[in-house]
Amino acid sequence: MSENDQYIRQIVTKHAPNIAYVAQEKINELKPHIHAWANGHGYALKISGSLAKGTGISETTDIDIFISLNPSVSTTNTLEEVYNTLRNKFNGAGYSVREQNVSIGIDHTGLKIDLVAGVKHHILGLDHSIWKRKTKTWTKTNIDTHINLVKNSGRVFDIKVIKIWRKLHKLDFPSFYLELSVIEALKGTGLLLSSPEKNFIKVMNYLVNDFENKTISDPSNQSNEVSDQLTIAEKQKIKEAAKATLSGSWNQAIW
Repeated sequence: MSENDQYIRQIVTKHAPNIAYVAQEKINELKPHIHAWANGHGYALKISGSLAKGTGISETTDIDIFISLNPSVSTTNTLEEVYNTLRNKFNGAGYSVREQNVSIGIDHTGLKIDLVAGVKHHILGLDHSIWKRKTKTWTKTNIDTHINLVKNSGRVFDIKVIKIWRKLHKLDFPSFYLELSVIEALKGTGLLLSSPEKNFIKVMNYLVNDFENKTISDPSNQSNEVSDQLTIAEKQKIKEAAKATLSGSWNQAIW
């Protein structure tokens, strides 16, 4: 293992999150608000996002909660209303709510928590419809497909490295888009003998040369282009940051 490989591993250890043990406890604390908001409709709660995938780092969203609503909700509420009423419920409960694209973000007992509400297509299925606030439209997705794809990709460590890079360089790079981009950048690269240093450089080169024009689709819905989450200008910021990283030193890349 090279000196740079060791450095990267030390940095990932330094940024390791330590909240998995309280996740269910925090869900239970928020459940009364969610239960009142659901207003008699059936629902289930599950941990999603980086905690479920194993790609979490410190000082970003701590816990992602997916609220799976039974199909009956769609007979009385539009998806936009589902999103807006969830936001209003937590605003009314005294939280300062961050409106994000498909989620609302809150701070709860010092933790950053994102909540996404989706309506099941079928009571026994796993496909859901969710509201996209930025484009004011809905899309089909499958959180379980996302979790399994990333968790089993063999790229969890490399994704953590790029998430640390994103955080330190203050880049707007949605997590699932980032995860899929890392998997795409390292496609065909060996898993067992891979080097953190070589993989990091390969991802940076991908961000410089291919990222801006690469279409990345939701693996559970090919018509949903995840790469549309960022504008050309936002993608160019990521590209320029990667270019600067490649020409700098390791302690300027991640620390």
